[in-house]
Amino acid sequence: MSYKYPTAVVFDLDYTLWPCWCDTHISMPLKPVSKREVVDRYGMQLKLYKDVEDILMELKSQDVTIIGASRTATPRVAQELLSLFHINGIPMIKYFHSLQWGQGSKIKHITKAAKLLGMHDDLEEGGFILFDDELRNRDVTSINCEFVHIDETKGLTRGVFEKGLQVWTENRNE
Repeated sequence: MSYKYPTAVVFDLDYTLWPCWCDTHISMPLKPVSKREVVDRYGMQLKLYKDVEDILMELKSQDVTIIGASRTATPRVAQELLSLFHINGIPMIKYFHSLQWGQGSKIKHITKAAKLLGMHDDLEEGGFILFDDELRNRDVTSINCEFVHIDETKGLTRGVFEKGLQVWTENRNE
């Protein structure tokens, strides 16, 4: 499979990187069981979807800007999860160049991140991809951001990731 990397990859968090909603499924406090597993107040175990770590390490090695965009009403819980999960010995939160929270459209999250990171031109030139489990967020295509739908029962998988990069690459070669 032949593909290139975009300037920035944007990830939704809930049901894209991990199998729950931060604001309704998790009860604080969180406790790390290991660098890859966390439990909440009631003992609910939470791990990242299996391909997430490798994908984030790959993007980092390719100098791709990584952005988080979440509609969560509890950014504190998401931040805690991102801090407790470790990838290659590094807190996951350090892989992200920008984290955008709150209600509203992912268009708002992505344009704000692009502005804060000085990447507005990259966005306009189609250098962004959003991986997200909610189809309503495909409206990001209106700002020239590629949209890749994630099956919430599987989360971010290697196959979906590579297919998303391939489609993005093909769309840029037109």
